[in-house]
Amino acid sequence: MFTILAARRPVLDPENSGLPRKADRLVLDEIIARYDDTLDRLGDFFAYTVTIPDSGVLTVEDAMRRVGSDPAALQGPGEPHSSGGISFYQFGSGVVTLDWMNPGGDRKQVTDRLAGNGFRHWYLAFDIEGNTTMYVRYGEAEGYLEHPEPGYIPFTHWTDHFGPLSAYSDLLVSAYDSEEAEAEVDVLAACLAVIEVESGVRLEEKLMDGPHSVLSISM
Repeated sequence: MFTILAARRPVLDPENSGLPRKADRLVLDEIIARYDDTLDRLGDFFAYTVTIPDSGVLTVEDAMRRVGSDPAALQGPGEPHSSGGISFYQFGSGVVTLDWMNPGGDRKQVTDRLAGNGFRHWYLAFDIEGNTTMYVRYGEAEGYLEHPEPGYIPFTHWTDHFGPLSAYSDLLVSAYDSEEAEAEVDVLAACLAVIEVESGVRLEEKLMDGPHSVLSISM
């Protein structure tokens, strides 16, 4: 379910040091429209991560060690929708994971271990009740989004939690209903578009049918 565009680093905005330059909204809208046509193929539960090293290569075996598992525990290619495990795909210099089970906290903790200094990491999940969560980490810089209700911290505007995603604030805010209007874009499609622009990984069917390994997760 992926096409590899390129494992590229974000282009930094010289006026906002450390933040990626925001992609043109027309480009983002085109990507969102493409995802709008494919969202019904993702099922009721879904968790997706992309992890790219700042230098070198992160192999699937390296990823296993980062999550605290023995690479020998990996199973060969299976049916990811029914395996109950997390599927790991090698792409370019990084690793993609797919999890088709209810994205609970314990399962997210596994893939969160892929993030850290020297890596850029994106996590996106939704469930059958319509809850969507996005988490990003660029080294030590973190950001997150919760939908349909934004996360709340007293005396802090919820968009301040976007962190590395702040370059896309206008787009992400437009995925929420307001008192004046309904959401302009689907939040899942918008998040997938941001991940694609930032990481160079496009979510589609091509890679999903290719080689992958499965890490069994105890339920």
